[in-house]
Amino acid sequence: MNVKRHRFLCAFLALAVFVSALFPVSVSAQEPEQTAAETLTAEDAQQMQQTDQAVAALTGSDEYRALSPDERRAAALEQLSALSDEGLVKAKSICVDDENGMIGFAYPCGVWGGILLQDPDDANDLSTLSLSSEVQQPLTLTDLKKNKLEDFGTAMIYYAFDNTINSSRYPYYSYMKGFWSALGLDTRLDTTVTISDLKKMGQYDLCILSAHGAYYTHRYGLLWRRTTTEPVILLTEEATPYRDLKYGIDLLSHRIIKVNGLYAVTPDFFRSAYFFSPMNGTIVLSETCEFGGVDGSPDSAMGDALLSAGASVVLGYVNNVYTVYSRSILWDTVNQLILGYPIESALSHAKATYGDNDLVWYRAQGGRRPHAAAAVPQLYGDTQAMLNVPYYVRGSLQTAA
Repeated sequence: MNVKRHRFLCAFLALAVFVSALFPVSVSAQEPEQTAAETLTAEDAQQMQQTDQAVAALTGSDEYRALSPDERRAAALEQLSALSDEGLVKAKSICVDDENGMIGFAYPCGVWGGILLQDPDDANDLSTLSLSSEVQQPLTLTDLKKNKLEDFGTAMIYYAFDNTINSSRYPYYSYMKGFWSALGLDTRLDTTVTISDLKKMGQYDLCILSAHGAYYTHRYGLLWRRTTTEPVILLTEEATPYRDLKYGIDLLSHRIIKVNGLYAVTPDFFRSAYFFSPMNGTIVLSETCEFGGVDGSPDSAMGDALLSAGASVVLGYVNNVYTVYSRSILWDTVNQLILGYPIESALSHAKATYGDNDLVWYRAQGGRRPHAAAAVPQLYGDTQAMLNVPYYVRGSLQTAA
């Protein structure tokens, strides 16, 4: 009996070895493709630069901006096909995600790239809407500077919506920086946000991610092709061979990807960046679109990643969000935090002032062409987290307000 059992086990193990050798990817079909190299070479970086320049030339042109989404899709696929013929893009990696307006692809070295089919501002264009001022302060900045309070905390605004030149957004953030600093929250404004900058969030009590966001879809697998989708935060830092080599491990590990020739970070970026030295309870407020997923497919990956990185609480939006609404919610929420209220109460006050979601706000402003789904602010983590505002500061501020 033991002999028969021994023979059966031997035969079974032999069959298992044979199957695994014949179909090696079946064991790990659910995992993204791993690159053979552990770091990028100078040749890899130069090769990617050719692709990045071609993609940036396409997406940055006035002709591309004038195209419809379908025409952009066709132009992007034509560009990627040509790059594939030159050996600069993996042909089988090209993945069209019409729902999220993104075409994903892989460089020959294994790094992931993408092309946005829609300008992030297009979906939230309010140029036809007559807006009331969303920044209504109880005191003027001049008055506050004359009676500046003692600093009790620090904040950083990571501003990556644009390069600030002729920007309609930037002046608001410059104002908020001065306003909050005068109230004792020493606020800095980073207008050239880099990958390296995002590794320093632990230096601040409050971090604000004022940037565009998107959903990135990538195709992987050899015998069984699969796709994976995750939220990304888009930066304005341009990809260069030098930076590619600097960020090489993160690029190959897909913690950083490149979209339209610019860097973007995935949730795993924050997990890795703060693995050995986590943030010490930083409050993180994000204005990025699709931070928490989309209707019917909520995704807490980015929020969970920041919490695992040491944030005490994270605020982000489900769906695309109107920029004026997110800025208004940001403005009022931070003001309430400075007054000494916990984040849950601060957000509740902001929503009571500007609306539970951006469609409520939009219609209240007289808007007639709302985007498809309402953007809803969500909290992840400790909803009672708050800034360490001294009692004497709270009293003076609440009296002034």
